[in-house]
Amino acid sequence: MKENDFYTGILEYKNINFAFVFDKKSLKLVSPPEKKDEVIHWFMKKIGDETYTLGEELYIDEVLCGITSETGHRIYLIPAYKSVSHNNFNLIIDIDYYILNRLDRKMIDRIAIKGPEINHIYPTTKALDQLKWEEDGQLLIKTKSFDETTTSKEAFNIMDNEISISFGISLSSSLKVGKSPMNLNSTMILDFKPTNDYKFIIRLVKIARQFIQFLCYRKNIVFSSIDLSAPTEKGLHERFATLYELKEENEIEKYPIEKDRLIKYEYLAGHIGKIFSDISNQRLYIGHIPESYEEGKHKTAASFVMITSAFEWEFKRNYPDGIKKSKRTIEVESKVTEIVGNFINESSGKEKGIWKYLKKHVADNSLQAEIIQYGKDYREVSDMFGNYLYALNNEVMSYNDLGDRISTQRNHFAHGDIDKEFIGLSLLDLVYLEYIIYIIQLKFYGVPDLMLKHAISDLFGCHLLIR
Repeated sequence: MKENDFYTGILEYKNINFAFVFDKKSLKLVSPPEKKDEVIHWFMKKIGDETYTLGEELYIDEVLCGITSETGHRIYLIPAYKSVSHNNFNLIIDIDYYILNRLDRKMIDRIAIKGPEINHIYPTTKALDQLKWEEDGQLLIKTKSFDETTTSKEAFNIMDNEISISFGISLSSSLKVGKSPMNLNSTMILDFKPTNDYKFIIRLVKIARQFIQFLCYRKNIVFSSIDLSAPTEKGLHERFATLYELKEENEIEKYPIEKDRLIKYEYLAGHIGKIFSDISNQRLYIGHIPESYEEGKHKTAASFVMITSAFEWEFKRNYPDGIKKSKRTIEVESKVTEIVGNFINESSGKEKGIWKYLKKHVADNSLQAEIIQYGKDYREVSDMFGNYLYALNNEVMSYNDLGDRISTQRNHFAHGDIDKEFIGLSLLDLVYLEYIIYIIQLKFYGVPDLMLKHAISDLFGCHLLIR
């Protein structure tokens, strides 16, 4: 459906029919003349019989629905979490998302997302069944059916709703001059029980975006289209609306896409549902992902701390009981805990609080100890990447030295020790730690070692021969 620069129409809010103007940035609700006094009182607080003062800020925490004059169909608008302003009795509302219907349907049971990154995560070439040049210059192309190019569904749950994710390839054709006569596009498909909960739909789209960000190790990914479908009597899906994200206007970063700096679907097949579930429940650490590929090449004190935090979080997920300790270490920690406990019993006030803090951290694992333990348990998968990376820089990899440097430098940054000299080699350690985080994450989900190695090699551009 052709997009307009702006939309107008009628929208009901708080039992008042407003005329609206939406310029794809903000929504202006024009108050009817007979309702202007009522509207202005939403922003005021009564302090006397006829005396008013400014009231609390007005927020709209609901999906707004109007009928557009341009299409005659519904438009759903999801406000940003910002206070509503007013001007001459008219409301001004910032909008984060909007959904434009091309058909009036009440329920949604599928979200289909396309984008340049998705075309590489699930390559469109999978749809080609035959590609042959004839001697006279003819090109014979035969594509596979949609069923043949659609993956198996993987299930997960969000807010007590069972959702399935799959990938497929769609084919479109055109006879218009200047346009490609045939286009193949990969699609990420989310299926679920029919719903009219638009906030749930928005949440699903946000999680889908974070999933693709995780596969690309950058946040500036692009969704070129987000289509919504309704169930039909024949058990099929009827595309009836398009969702638009106003706060996600990223430009396509071509280099990492063209170089396939991402994790392909085939490496994670069978494990994607669990990854989706953990993203939705905030169990998978993704806060360290850089805004862009270019930004990811430049490390700052903040990114240094975030990357080390990501490793510590994922280490705890893989070692819920902590590092296995020797009998001697356990005896020493037990003795120190007992001594500190005596000090706690004999002290009070601030001093008691300090002793309690020390007791809490007696048995903590250090970042260095965690990195050393990782090296012991994951070297079969990890060492090929570490040895390659350090050899490129004429260095020798050692998990003990790596752990010491990176934990020391992290503490300098975290505690504001600006007088301490920067440990230069810790920057190389940090790059390897980015590899390590993905390795420990993918191992957690049970990704086979061969697929994991391919995923790391592609994502970080290692170009290693993997057997």
